[in-house]
Amino acid sequence: MQGLAEVEGNAMRTREAQQRLQRDIGPLAKEVQRALSEVQGRDELFYQAPDIEQGSSMDSLIQSSDDLLRESQNILAETEHIGTTTLQQMGRQREQLHNMNVHLEAVQAVAVQAKNILKSMAIKACKSKLALYVMILALAWANFYVLYRIFEKNHASSSKNPDNRLLFL
Repeated sequence: MQGLAEVEGNAMRTREAQQRLQRDIGPLAKEVQRALSEVQGRDELFYQAPDIEQGSSMDSLIQSSDDLLRESQNILAETEHIGTTTLQQMGRQREQLHNMNVHLEAVQAVAVQAKNILKSMAIKACKSKLALYVMILALAWANFYVLYRIFEKNHASSSKNPDNRLLFL
């Protein structure tokens, strides 16, 4: 839980997870330390019937064992709840990732289509540009041809009639 809160970057949930960890795991850790410190040898492995005089301590041991069992069951229930919540959240995230993947594929398809359209537009523009250059060259050639013919006509008529030059100007 603390790891999830840290990944999310939620300081409040991180602090809450640390408090739960200290509250829930702390007593168990203390009990383990106590049990380890009490064990000097392997005497605890062999069961010895308690004396009748120790009946009250046996009741307290049973009561403390019951308390530990209840606490362990509470921790188990909370852990199960956290696990269920985590699985649900991971399921939602999986669904979100799947949806994002579908949307990404659609965007990629649109991008490819746009690329093809832009490419065809560029080819059409290039063809139009080439056609305009050909037209400009044809018109320029036609203009030069017309000017040449006019010059030839005026030059031919001026050599026959010198006074005709004044009419042209």
